[in-house]
Amino acid sequence: MRVAFVTTIDQDAIHDDVDLPLQVTAFADSGIDLVQAPWEDRTVDWDSFDLVVVRSPWNYVDRLDEFRHWLDARRHMRTIHNPVSLIEWNMDKRYLADLAARGVPIVPTVFAESMEQFQVAAASAGSSEIVVKPSVSAGSRLTGRFVVEDPAAEELASQILAKGFAVMVQPFASRIDDHGEIGTVLFDGMVSHSFRKAALLAKGGALVGGEYREEITAIVVPDDVLAVVEVASMAVTAIARERGWLAGNEELLYGRYDVIRLDDGSPALLEAELFEPCFFLPTDSEAPRRFIDAVGRRMPNS
Repeated sequence: MRVAFVTTIDQDAIHDDVDLPLQVTAFADSGIDLVQAPWEDRTVDWDSFDLVVVRSPWNYVDRLDEFRHWLDARRHMRTIHNPVSLIEWNMDKRYLADLAARGVPIVPTVFAESMEQFQVAAASAGSSEIVVKPSVSAGSRLTGRFVVEDPAAEELASQILAKGFAVMVQPFASRIDDHGEIGTVLFDGMVSHSFRKAALLAKGGALVGGEYREEITAIVVPDDVLAVVEVASMAVTAIARERGWLAGNEELLYGRYDVIRLDDGSPALLEAELFEPCFFLPTDSEAPRRFIDAVGRRMPNS
């Protein structure tokens, strides 16, 4: 049995993949041949694998048109997970509007297509601070936290629009400074583990500590946060089945749902990461085995 992890030749993009050592060990212990296959490598025969798992193509934002072309060329593959059409949907964070329409509580978000729309959105955010980011992004690229009147917020919005993306405007949830965000990972539609991620954004568009650094700790997910995760996961699965991306009895191989508390204390979905999230496997010793089990259920003759 052979499984390909879709990754990248850009070692700078994946040098801090904390999941990989645990995954390599877990696959070897299970007798499954795991191959790290860069999406840019045109010599890879993707149809030769029993399963192709999109794991760490983490330079895709910098080569977005190429990556979209790569995805489109794999659309025929039933062995790729998660499905190509779902990945395309999830790449643009306007998917949040689809989830909100299904009753998922999300962080209030306005998508601005012009500077005029951005200015209106910022002024009406209902918060003294806002978060500005592009609709397509990873690793907090072009993302900043600003007081509403800060000219740097408009400057960042202008940069985002110049790259052809919509600008996302969200009220800054002040509780994140003390409580961070909670990520919950699901394998095969079942909750595997949760973790807390410390705040990344400092005032004025900077990162906490001056660099991108994820501080992760294991936690037991609170019940109200888990309820948001379950509602979001069900909505994602329903959309995928209705649109023909999944069969009626299929689940997504994996998904990560990041939740924060708004200023009134209520939990809200920040993101649903459905095609290349870090799982932060070191936070739960059983998580690598749960992922292997989910992979195994998709292998031939399973």
